[in-house]
Amino acid sequence: MNADPVLLQMKYSRIVALLAKRKNISMLEALTIFYHSQVYQLMSEGISDMHCMSDEYLVQELMME
Repeated sequence: MNADPVLLQMKYSRIVALLAKRKNISMLEALTIFYHSQVYQLMSEGISDMHCMSDEYLVQELMME
């Protein structure tokens, strides 16, 4: 199932902001981490329903990578 592109972009921005806050890093650093992650790859390719998971869950997944 593919998510609406606009809603997916909004979700990306929330995830990046939360990651930056949790790791106490800049938004640019968080964005770099996110765009080079497996979480982003799965979400962007629509391979799984990762976009259905909560922002909190996805940030935890990013921090475990």
